[in-house]
Amino acid sequence: MKKLALATLVSLVSVSAFAAPVGQTFTGFGAGVDLTSTKYEDAKRATGVGIIADYGIDYGNNLVGVIEGKVKLNSSKLVDATETDGSYTKIDEKWRASVSYLQGYRVSADFLPYVKVGYVATKFEAKDREVGLNGGVDYLSASETKTGLGFGVGAKYAVSSNFELGAEYLRTSTKFDGERVKGNTFGANATYRF
Repeated sequence: MKKLALATLVSLVSVSAFAAPVGQTFTGFGAGVDLTSTKYEDAKRATGVGIIADYGIDYGNNLVGVIEGKVKLNSSKLVDATETDGSYTKIDEKWRASVSYLQGYRVSADFLPYVKVGYVATKFEAKDREVGLNGGVDYLSASETKTGLGFGVGAKYAVSSNFELGAEYLRTSTKFDGERVKGNTFGANATYRF
């Protein structure tokens, strides 16, 4: 019986050594990477890799607020359509950045579901080639950085007190070339908390 009690005590101590204490997870300065996939209406999927910087604040009673900044680093082709007459339209998302606030509730020491609201800036670039009836060719291009709002939900899991994995959904709405562009973004991220 003493051996069983000792084995149980040792296993509980070893498991608790890996679990992060409540009140110490998801807080402080963090930096990480983000992999996203965004589907805009009437466009191809924009997949990207970005960087994250955030700061988590413990409000007490398991409430955690996180101020987050993200930048998507790569360009993505959204539209690439060529007509039979030689006309074409190309639209690229050159980059995307956001500043957001996440409000979460620490369900356990290592799990934080949250809601998110953010301000999003996106640079779109469009190129058109139009062939007229008389054979004339017109080239048009537009490059605009537009802003909008995003809202969503997500969750973070603390693998340790310093390393987190997360997943989220974000709905964005920006304007480009006089039209409202809505996007659905699914993302996965990994953050190291200092």
